[in-house]
Amino acid sequence: MKRLLLIDSSSYIYRAFFALPPLTSEKGLPTGAIYGFIRMLLKLLEDFQTDYVIAVFDAKGKTIRHEAYQDYKATRRETPNDLKPQIPYIKQILTLLGIKIVEMEKYEADDIIATLSKEATKNGFEVIVVSPDKDMIQLVGEGIKVYNPISEILYDKIEVYKKYGVEANQFLDYLTLIGDTIDNVPGIKGVGPKAARQLLNQFGSLERIMENIEKLPQKYRKLFKGISFEDVKKSRELLKLYTVPFDIQIESLKREKADFIKLKELFGELGFKSFLKDSPKEKVKEKREFEQKSLF
Repeated sequence: MKRLLLIDSSSYIYRAFFALPPLTSEKGLPTGAIYGFIRMLLKLLEDFQTDYVIAVFDAKGKTIRHEAYQDYKATRRETPNDLKPQIPYIKQILTLLGIKIVEMEKYEADDIIATLSKEATKNGFEVIVVSPDKDMIQLVGEGIKVYNPISEILYDKIEVYKKYGVEANQFLDYLTLIGDTIDNVPGIKGVGPKAARQLLNQFGSLERIMENIEKLPQKYRKLFKGISFEDVKKSRELLKLYTVPFDIQIESLKREKADFIKLKELFGELGFKSFLKDSPKEKVKEKREFEQKSLF
């Protein structure tokens, strides 16, 4: 079975930027996010061994979710000034590695990944979504797993239940109940992960919970009093991953031949000279040289 890696690039770049100490090139260019992202990428290429790798990015500007809810992501900070000049370099390195980049106006990387995941599984692919964001867990299902490159956990249905205590197909309802402070999507005030888990285990779905408020345990019943199911559904729609209206053939996104000469030049400019040795091609070359020497 062919395997497709879908990388939630925008999300990981932000995590790398804030997780790593400030790094700069000899020319003073900030390079911490570039370093963190490329280190993760090279490890992925080595660990998962596939020619089908797609880097998905958020497009600039507001999305269809902003049109539905004006306070969506209102609490998010703007892209830090030190991060902005690093993104073009990351995209350049991806291109030189032969990896296709996909982004689309008005849609988030999450939505593109959801659409490509479903399309790929229809075509017989095993899909690995690479993202540190728990929102992507709602995609876990037949043929689709989510890999967190920070914790290095590969989430299938079993791992989702082990971590969150709910089934993968309940995860969207779980997120809706607890809300998403990062994206400023309100949940049910007072309902945390433990309560959400207990309620979903008892009633099965968000809809069933809202239909049976009078049957909820007393400590939870008062939390739902006065809550409009329409408002809850609006939050659910904001958290739900959309289908992007484009027609992409998965085979057309197959990885192309890497340009190692230009990569070497760019890594040298950035101060990443050791990275080239970490690439799959260089590792194969080193192995062959070792085997040849071992013959004599």
